[in-house]
Amino acid sequence: MRLPKETFEEAVNQIIDSAKYMHLKERESIFKKFWEKLGKLLEKIFTKGDTHSSINTNTTQNTFIIIVILLIGVLIFYLVRQNKYIAENKKVIYGETIDEETTYESLYKKAIQCEQEKNYKDATRLHFISILVSMNEKSLCFLDDSKTNREIIKVLKDKEFSGVYLFKNIGDYFQYIWYGNKEIEKEKFIWYKDQINNLFMEVKNYHEKA
Repeated sequence: MRLPKETFEEAVNQIIDSAKYMHLKERESIFKKFWEKLGKLLEKIFTKGDTHSSINTNTTQNTFIIIVILLIGVLIFYLVRQNKYIAENKKVIYGETIDEETTYESLYKKAIQCEQEKNYKDATRLHFISILVSMNEKSLCFLDDSKTNREIIKVLKDKEFSGVYLFKNIGDYFQYIWYGNKEIEKEKFIWYKDQINNLFMEVKNYHEKA
């Protein structure tokens, strides 16, 4: 008995289209060639089955079902590994999710947008996080959602970073705003932004000593 190729494709599509595995569509290109090759392989297997009358129909169907179940298991295992990898490479720093796509520039643009909307508190927060990301990009101080400002300052001193006290002033003010839930006036924000820009230049010009 030759099982139609459409039967296999329909079984796979039902799984991919289910709500639980809707995110598989984002990786459709990764698996497309794999499914095509698999379909051809199964087609060869079942075509051979037509030429051998001794192969029982039920055995063929059971073989097909087992293959599909195994493939689904492999697919789910792969997705679990992928999701775990993504989760491990995401951090939440002061309410902002940081992943591999986050850069100083992307955070700076968000901060400017908040500033234009007169949302100085969020602009202050995003500017501070952008500095942490820029230091991470320069391998000056790696991002850690559990690291305190005091611990960061210690790392900066150990690396003989020239802007360590500038960072301390900015960090102290940010924590006053963040943990104290304080509002920030435009004049104070302008001062803070100037300090952030000065610190960014210090980070940009930093070169770790050999």
